[in-house]
Amino acid sequence: MYIRFYFFAFLCVFIAFESNALQENTITFEATLAEGEQFLLLPVPNHVMTSNSKISLKENNSVLSAKYSVENYWPSLSEGKFIRVLLITLDSSLSKKVSLTISWSVADKELPVNYSSVFPMGILVYPSINWLEQSLLLHPKSEGLNKKWYLEPQKKHAHYVTNKELLAQNGYLPDAAGQWLYDRPQAIYQLFIMSGEKEWLYKAHELSDFYMKHIDEKGQFTLTKRFDPKYIMPKGLFYRYLLTGDKLAKQTLARLYESSLNWDESYNINRGFWTERNQAAALNAAITYWEVSGSKEALDRANLIIDATVKMTFEPDNNWSLRGCPQHSYNSHEGNGDYSPACSPWMMALLGDALWRFYLLTGDIKSASLIDAFGDFILNYGLFYGDKRVGNIVIPKYIVSIENPEQEELNQWTSPQHACDVAGLIGKSVFLKDIAGTDSFVHKMLFTSLLEQCQASYTQLKKLNRENKSKLYWVLKPVRRFSWVYSTTSDLPWLNDLFSN
Repeated sequence: MYIRFYFFAFLCVFIAFESNALQENTITFEATLAEGEQFLLLPVPNHVMTSNSKISLKENNSVLSAKYSVENYWPSLSEGKFIRVLLITLDSSLSKKVSLTISWSVADKELPVNYSSVFPMGILVYPSINWLEQSLLLHPKSEGLNKKWYLEPQKKHAHYVTNKELLAQNGYLPDAAGQWLYDRPQAIYQLFIMSGEKEWLYKAHELSDFYMKHIDEKGQFTLTKRFDPKYIMPKGLFYRYLLTGDKLAKQTLARLYESSLNWDESYNINRGFWTERNQAAALNAAITYWEVSGSKEALDRANLIIDATVKMTFEPDNNWSLRGCPQHSYNSHEGNGDYSPACSPWMMALLGDALWRFYLLTGDIKSASLIDAFGDFILNYGLFYGDKRVGNIVIPKYIVSIENPEQEELNQWTSPQHACDVAGLIGKSVFLKDIAGTDSFVHKMLFTSLLEQCQASYTQLKKLNRENKSKLYWVLKPVRRFSWVYSTTSDLPWLNDLFSN
């Protein structure tokens, strides 16, 4: 299972983008300009614009006076450097909405890097949603996808979770730490990136403002009383930085990364508390800081966490049998119960998403092997069936107590709330199995079954629309459910389209 990925060279399937536009060296975008100096931020997909590019900007075939610099590079294991965010500084302009065309070609001289520590938030520009998704979410394709089933219910829930007054009516006050779990800013930023609707960009800025203001100098979330790795949530701030150039977000990410070093990624039977959720938080912090800064130390830390997870999965402690998950004791996970091995399917979905991200950036075979194995574990150990009251559906377990199933919590009313995020993990596992040429038929059936549960809210929405009973917002309890449903699942429309075809 682990070894088979060594038969593959570096997989660039995610980097060979399918849109023809990305192969050209000219794009057009719109921007609303004002008088005086203007800062435009253009996110760029990977392997599209090199660091040594000659660039020109035109309006109606007239060249504009502008300076160009690199705000952020794509992280890379090789020496080649590709621009991820291009900073365009216009000398002056009239107040108007304009259509601009930018062209680039390879040159001998590298563009300068913007090292300024103070930078006004720039104007985000991009030619299409497809381009933006590839620049920020690493989707290999988004044009022509059916995303309505995913986005329309998300908007209904987002209108609720971004409204302070509505939340307060149900007792959810901003200073309650638990409601911020799973990175609400990330989920709202992704809603903007996938829909292009500016309302969600502004809402995400508000949420990331709040989270950023509650990270102290040691990188701790101040609404908690002690160091708690699961509140290290870097991706929302990472999107904020890429979409605005906000250097304060970048500085906060550095503090989050330093704080994450307090999490010990290794495990043995004598270890105390350990969960896949905390492992995912530490891995996300390392990967994000590597993306932001190119730090070799952050890259080494990411590999260290992945290596520790590989050991837990493929060489489990305490002579436990190989099962395909990062085995740790039930007691380590829950703080009670026995010391038999356990794993949590929905927490593995969090960890799997961080591994997926690293795989997309690097082609890392260890990450791919883990995701592949996680899919097998959930299929073999991580499911139970509800009764006829819930439609006899297949349900991911909250936690799998592998040798003592009496400890498991099988709640057919609450556990289906994780259908979407576990479906995302299964879909990623299926994708990697297909690349490896291994059988994925049963895994695809499981993916389809969980996805149908995830799509049920869209079926409900269409029914309400037909009956003219649809409201602007849908209440979601607990509020943090919005984040776990949407933060790690943005690939679901693409995976659904891929497997359907």
